[in-house]
Amino acid sequence: MKRSLFVISLLLAGIVFIARAAPRQEQSSGDSSGFKRPQPRHRISQKVPNPWLGHGHDDHPAILGATYLKKPDEIRAMSLKGKEGAKALGFPKGSGLRIVATGHSWMRPGFGTLPHIARAAGLEQRLRVNSRGGEAGAARMMWELENGILSSRGKPNPVCMAAITTGQWDVMMWGSYTNDRPEYYFGWIDFCLKFNPDMEFYVFNGWPQWSHGFGEGDSKPRIENYRARAMETNRIVTRKIAGIDTRHPNKVHVLPTNEAMLAALELYFQGKLPGVRGLNRKVDGESPSIWSDGGHLDRGMEWLEGYVFYATLYKKSPELIKARPPEKILPASLDKVFRRIAWQAVINNPLSDVTDKDGDGIGDPTEHAETR
Repeated sequence: MKRSLFVISLLLAGIVFIARAAPRQEQSSGDSSGFKRPQPRHRISQKVPNPWLGHGHDDHPAILGATYLKKPDEIRAMSLKGKEGAKALGFPKGSGLRIVATGHSWMRPGFGTLPHIARAAGLEQRLRVNSRGGEAGAARMMWELENGILSSRGKPNPVCMAAITTGQWDVMMWGSYTNDRPEYYFGWIDFCLKFNPDMEFYVFNGWPQWSHGFGEGDSKPRIENYRARAMETNRIVTRKIAGIDTRHPNKVHVLPTNEAMLAALELYFQGKLPGVRGLNRKVDGESPSIWSDGGHLDRGMEWLEGYVFYATLYKKSPELIKARPPEKILPASLDKVFRRIAWQAVINNPLSDVTDKDGDGIGDPTEHAETR
């Protein structure tokens, strides 16, 4: 009920808020000095036919030979031909989650730090990733790649699908992308649940880009513009999750990187983000910055994404982990802030499905399961 009410209220509030506050992005503008307002990059999606044939069209000629239509042993044999072939396709249940994931460059920082964070918490983390840059790494195109259909016709690369057929996985993660549709996720979910009935699913919700800080007439980025963009992103992702829920209710959860990044930006503008010297390293010439190039995370920020992943997946606050990264990699003062804002981002977004009513840093579902 809480999740449903959140979806409805956010959609209504978002329409009003965005109409009043969101900076317009569809055209460039400048001021009398000739300043040209920066425009967002990396997130322009390709036009996709409607209907998209990747799900629900098993008999269409364009789908014949798709990986998901093959037998499990045939799929696993296909994977032996790729560079991932020498790696294990499955693992017995251990102390940590067994995760398969697809993603793009905005997910890679978190994929890199999550195993270290889980290990510091005493967990045996299994992570099998198939990723590509930009939209090529988004859920739709990774489904097409692993199946060898549509944009990857005749060139299947079932890195995740071969593993999924073993039935030895707990979680699947994806990187979201502009103009995602719920059906881009249906094929993945159906395939996973066929072999792993208890599997859960997670999609990250991105973050504002540097250019989103510039409203019309602004020559410098402003925090209110980042807030407006984060609200718009939340509205879009909420609508997508509502669409997925019509087929798979409450099976897909949000990794609230959007909220965590906004919290970091709020602290930066207040001068309270320890050691972070700039917003965009490419523009400001300062490092560490929030972004390296206006979209991708700069040095150190990968730990914030990793902490969001850990907090959502394991339903525990990273503040409870005693071990921490080496000082030269991430200063203790910044590490402390990242852990706090990651947990707050997770428990305050109902779509993460993690709550902490008693404030002890242990998600309520996990806590109840441990005491039964």
